[in-house]
Amino acid sequence: NAWSSGFLSSLAGDLKMNYCRNPDGELRPWCFTTSPTKRWEYCNIPLSGLGSQCLSGKGEDYQGTIAITESGNACQRWNTQFPHRHGWIPDRYPCKGLEENYCRNPDGEKRPWCYTTNSSVRWEYCAIPRCDGTEQGIAGMKECYRGKGQSYRGTTSITASGKKCQAWNSMFPHRHEKTPDRFPNAYVYLTFSCFI
Repeated sequence: NAWSSGFLSSLAGDLKMNYCRNPDGELRPWCFTTSPTKRWEYCNIPLSGLGSQCLSGKGEDYQGTIAITESGNACQRWNTQFPHRHGWIPDRYPCKGLEENYCRNPDGEKRPWCYTTNSSVRWEYCAIPRCDGTEQGIAGMKECYRGKGQSYRGTTSITASGKKCQAWNSMFPHRHEKTPDRFPNAYVYLTFSCFI
């Protein structure tokens, strides 16, 4: 049918692309560069945040900067234990986006929340504006990775230092063995890039 032939064509087209990938278990997504003097580099793709600036679903992808609860209490910084001791230490959960004192939903609650600076109120939900029905919440999911990024399927094609990525099926300027036919699962393009 027309849909499946179009879908397969789009997959084949992706094999010629220069998107950052991690076919071999490196620390994070990378690519060969088009610079003759630099063989390969890691790509500058965010590790954790799915990046949404509005509330979509339970807000587990919310990465905005609201830091006040719905009743007006200021949020406690995630990296402090005062006035409330807790186990959500940012270094222990690097993929949860526990930055500053921003509202987050690291544990699948009904919506984003935070510990408060009010010693008599341990935690509260935050008032995060809902996504307006456009694809804002989904759009933020397209460029990030989890773990080592072996399942990353986004379209970033620039390295952390700004070099353009060499196409994976190209041998110029760098010859390599990380070709789509040897690592087929690493190059298939999917609509969403983040997999938990």
